[in-house]
Amino acid sequence: MTTSKGNEPTRSDEVEALRDELAALKRRIAQMDDDTLFSEAMENSSEAIVIYDEDGRLVACNRNFRELYGYSEQEAREGVHFRELGRIDIERGNVVIGDEFGGGEEYLERKAEYRRKLEGSFVVHLKDGRWIRTTDRRMHRGGFVSVQVDITDIKRNEQALRAAKEAAEKAAQFKSEFLANISHDLRTPLNAIIGFSELLMSEIKGPLGDPDYRDYVGDIHASGQLLLSIVNDLLDTAQLESGRLKLDCAEFDAEECARDVVKRLRSITDRKRLVMEIETADGFPEKVYADRRATIQILNNLIANAAKHSDDGAAIRIRWHNPEPGVNAVSVIDTGSGMGPELIEKVGDPFLQEGSYALHTGEKGAGLGLYICSKLIAAMGGRMEIESDLGQGATVTMAWPDDCDGPGCA
Repeated sequence: MTTSKGNEPTRSDEVEALRDELAALKRRIAQMDDDTLFSEAMENSSEAIVIYDEDGRLVACNRNFRELYGYSEQEAREGVHFRELGRIDIERGNVVIGDEFGGGEEYLERKAEYRRKLEGSFVVHLKDGRWIRTTDRRMHRGGFVSVQVDITDIKRNEQALRAAKEAAEKAAQFKSEFLANISHDLRTPLNAIIGFSELLMSEIKGPLGDPDYRDYVGDIHASGQLLLSIVNDLLDTAQLESGRLKLDCAEFDAEECARDVVKRLRSITDRKRLVMEIETADGFPEKVYADRRATIQILNNLIANAAKHSDDGAAIRIRWHNPEPGVNAVSVIDTGSGMGPELIEKVGDPFLQEGSYALHTGEKGAGLGLYICSKLIAAMGGRMEIESDLGQGATVTMAWPDDCDGPGCA
């Protein structure tokens, strides 16, 4: 054991002192490693990072921060106040003209509120056209760290998408207005053609003479009816796509409504000797609440569609029922050519032609009937369902809530 004379340190004291110095040296080395690691992380960050102390003086920043604003290392040196950097920004034109919501006093208020809370992010628009997103966070020791990113490309993409969306909406509106106008213009002469052909077919002014003439007039009448149906579909489509369609829901007799539609379609059903059946499920209410005009149009399209694709002498059923509590529904059931799964997936798309009934039956149309039905039933808050297989007929069901609470209801 080593002893000491007077106040002279012993060997053990010297060893302990050396240990303390070694520990302190290790801590300094570790701190240097941490500082190096932190500095390397900042320099390799894709964002611009700057740290200010509680007095607003720069503590550290990375290369991306200097490059974002064009500062030299001397300008963005440790200890420089952010007001000095602001003066440099003004000299170089890095001036903020506002944020994504605008400029002026309201912008200054938004900026001041952000600085008070330092929550979320703040996006500014510079005079040179750049957009910078800043995220600031307070530090426990005072001051704050600021992370800044140039999001100009993102903003330009947003503006391009917004411009494209507005252009598409204008084009859709123009298309709808054009369809509506041209449909109105076509209906007047078409009604005249149909009316005069019916007059000739009735031979009210005397017999046509040559039997071929009757066939010609019949073809004119049938073609006029088909064209008028297409024009009406185009007009309805224009109204649906423009958002101008407003439903007027009220109570009406369901069976009577179906009978009225069947009467209107006798020219089609009688020609093919189709048997029309109207039935109501047990418990179905005598009156339903819906838009009667829209319901008539749905039934007209569904029954006409079923008639076109049914064989001569076939039966078509119109069935009113409640598939679930609080839901009214009408189904049109035929035994015609039917639809495959790939076509059912496309039903509801406008102008559907390829792969449609027309390829199997030779029937022609604008391909808008089921599209219009799907839009009308959606406006009443309902849905369209189709059960079908090729050659096995089809069951098309329109179901809607009994309070008709849809986006198009008044």
